[in-house]
Amino acid sequence: TLSLCCCFISPCIPSAKYLKKKASNRLQSGNDPKKVVLVYAGIVALSSLVVTVVQDLLDSQISQTGGIQNIGTRSMLTTADTVLTIAQLLLVMCLTLGYTGSMLRIARGQYASPNSLKAGGERIWVLLRTRLLQMLIMTAAAFALCFLVVNVCLLTPLSNRVIAVMGTVSAEELLSNGLALMALYSAMLPIILIYLVALVPLLWYFSCTYRMVDYLLIDRPQLGAFGVLRESRRMMQGNMKMMLRVDLSFWWYYLLQALVSVLIYLNMVLAPFAIGLPPEVLYWGTVVLYLAADFALRYFFSNKVAVTYALFYDSLCPKQEQSGAVLGNIFQM
Repeated sequence: TLSLCCCFISPCIPSAKYLKKKASNRLQSGNDPKKVVLVYAGIVALSSLVVTVVQDLLDSQISQTGGIQNIGTRSMLTTADTVLTIAQLLLVMCLTLGYTGSMLRIARGQYASPNSLKAGGERIWVLLRTRLLQMLIMTAAAFALCFLVVNVCLLTPLSNRVIAVMGTVSAEELLSNGLALMALYSAMLPIILIYLVALVPLLWYFSCTYRMVDYLLIDRPQLGAFGVLRESRRMMQGNMKMMLRVDLSFWWYYLLQALVSVLIYLNMVLAPFAIGLPPEVLYWGTVVLYLAADFALRYFFSNKVAVTYALFYDSLCPKQEQSGAVLGNIFQM
């Protein structure tokens, strides 16, 4: 019934300015949403720190277990490292979905508490299937674009240098000769740059197409993985321009995200300058700085961004607010 209502009622999407103002009002009148983001950001930062410390210990043990006689121990430690990474990824995925659900409740003027974060874990299987499908779709699109760009570029003068390099060296030389490989990379660099430039709008398009997936997983998990992807595509038809305006209104937030992401590589950038700190101190200083900056970004700014996008979702399907009342008292503990 809800789907039919959304199909026949043409939603009126407010401006980005109106959505952001309404988001601020919802946050001010909400039940201390800072507690929700504090728990969310704190668990993400703490789990990342614990995983980094444990992985560092595992790596040091792996480096000390050389020889054939220790191959079993080395394999076990490597498996533990991989499992730990996957577990932390699943934890963050579930927490992020639960946080999205919490902000959706705040956008609707409903009760939200740190217990609301559990909603992501309750939908873990449909979440995993959905993420897998999204990854397959994005990978297929990226490979299709790569095939298209390479074949188009082969018909232009950009391919002349590549053909010249390939004509002077064999496949064996490319694998064994570093200089030949660098020459081929240099010849293909213009094609790679064209591909990367074309990849950015493609990634945004698919990201925008499936932007409503997380909200649908919270509101209507019974649709399943294929259902939420299909419904998100339907909801975004004709609304991508407005989504772009909302995205552009948060340019400062995405810029801060990019700057924070760069911090994780700060130790690599500073290492050649010999600033006088031991490598271990520089590495752990970078890790702590990155986690602190990531925590601050989430804590101080993510609530308004998340509630704004939640209001955008509700504006696409106004009657969805009624279904949200079903969850009204689940997390009031």
